[in-house]
Amino acid sequence: MKRFSLIVVFALSVVMIFSSLAMAQELNVLYMAQAGYQPEDISQMTEVFEEITDRKVNVTYVKYDEMHDKVVTSAAVPKGTYDVVLEDLIWTAEFAEKGFVEPIDDRVTDTILEDIPKAVLDAFRYEGQLWAMPFLANFQLFFYNQEMIEQAGFDQAPKTLEEMVDQMKAMKEQGIVEYPWVDSWNQKEGLVCEYVWLTGSFGGDTFNEKGEPIFNKGAGLKALEFMKMLLDEGLANPQSLTSNETMAKDVFIASDAAFTTNWTFQYGAMKNPEESEVVDSGKMGLIPVAEDVTGKYQYNSSSVSGFQGAAVMANSQNKDLAWKYIRFITSPVVQRGYLVEMPVWKSVQNSSYAQQNFPTIKVKAKEIASVHHRPKVPNYPEVSSILQRYIHQCLEGKYQPKEALDRAVEEINNL
Repeated sequence: MKRFSLIVVFALSVVMIFSSLAMAQELNVLYMAQAGYQPEDISQMTEVFEEITDRKVNVTYVKYDEMHDKVVTSAAVPKGTYDVVLEDLIWTAEFAEKGFVEPIDDRVTDTILEDIPKAVLDAFRYEGQLWAMPFLANFQLFFYNQEMIEQAGFDQAPKTLEEMVDQMKAMKEQGIVEYPWVDSWNQKEGLVCEYVWLTGSFGGDTFNEKGEPIFNKGAGLKALEFMKMLLDEGLANPQSLTSNETMAKDVFIASDAAFTTNWTFQYGAMKNPEESEVVDSGKMGLIPVAEDVTGKYQYNSSSVSGFQGAAVMANSQNKDLAWKYIRFITSPVVQRGYLVEMPVWKSVQNSSYAQQNFPTIKVKAKEIASVHHRPKVPNYPEVSSILQRYIHQCLEGKYQPKEALDRAVEEINNL
């Protein structure tokens, strides 16, 4: 209720702005029920917006895997189903090129642009235009069970991948936990995200600056070999091959795993005594890198970006109201009330309120500086589908890592 009251205070201060809006039809919003802001958070923000604008907003929540196709379907007709949609940074090029969403350059001010990190803004730029309002600075972090680490005879969380493997082997040998590692390795976009940060942890990227795949050698090959080794040696839970981020989170907070990586939303679930068994033992830190990569990155860590934006559909009949809704839910004062997630605003991140009440902001700031990106290419859905398929088939034992990645590169180059 505390964060809700913060929004109410803000709402009262902007009633006059919204009262000038002309009457409009109901607003329809498409959002994700998975990682990031949870449905109850979005519903809470929306209720306040409805109260101060006297407009009805219908929010549809779907799994991440359903988001892209629903946007495409809505864009295919003169009057779409949705006015506002969540835009993953990987869809920016496609949505822009195909005219699915409206550019917002004439709606954003210099004050807005100066208060959002360039890396976050650039995720939603394509061909010199801004196609979505940054909403969530989402990225992956390292989650570990400190109690299990100490039971295995270690003092602190691992700083390198090699140290982590040593700790996992000790835990397994001592019977502390059957499968020390759990992750979201089902054949979905999340698998690509895991592969991207792990490739970074071995010192490289999956694509070069020209948008060409380079993951079948060097760091990319080491990353897949590492994933397969964890499964082969019984260190990774085989359930990972059918798990998404929410399922992996559930295994960890049930104290059935010692290590995982996940998006920022996991921290709140981990510290919720109503659903977590690791409220005290569960910790969050920086994702480790390989020993020979130590010193390459500023914070000796590697992550993957999953920035989310809110976009106005090009075929919306209520574009002005849609933008007002976007500006409200993405505003600094609203995000200040939901600091379990990382805000996009520098002023909020650096505020004394955030620094004093949410000390994890400092860890998150280091991790966000360590992110690696998936390629910004118009045919990304096809590229990702190929990569998902071959990585997953390798983890199932159908291909050796080198063969799987070579086949993936060949298919991507033939698109």
